[in-house]
Amino acid sequence: MSSSLERRRFSRFIIPLEVRYQTQCPVSGELRQGQGVLRDISLTGSFFHVDHPVTFQPGQVLSLTIAAPLPFLDNHHISQFTAAGEVIRLEPPGPTNPNFGVAINFLQNLSFAPV
Repeated sequence: MSSSLERRRFSRFIIPLEVRYQTQCPVSGELRQGQGVLRDISLTGSFFHVDHPVTFQPGQVLSLTIAAPLPFLDNHHISQFTAAGEVIRLEPPGPTNPNFGVAINFLQNLSFAPV
């Protein structure tokens, strides 16, 4: 039996970057925003942590903005990657991490924009 890591099409990069998200509540239609810290990212998805309870549901769509310093361009230059993604898994806090975890699959390719 193969593990989920072996079935991934693309490698994941472990990199702690700031993530901002935005989503529409499926029940009320209310716009919700927040931030977290990226744990890992690949061409097809990402996993990030938030320090407060989330009310996301599998299938819910989030818009993500990931701030990434690009020192090879300029030591003070920050760029942003943006994408929409579908929530595929939620992880409650546990003994190894006190934060909530959110796994998403990207619905489109990551977009890159210098700030």
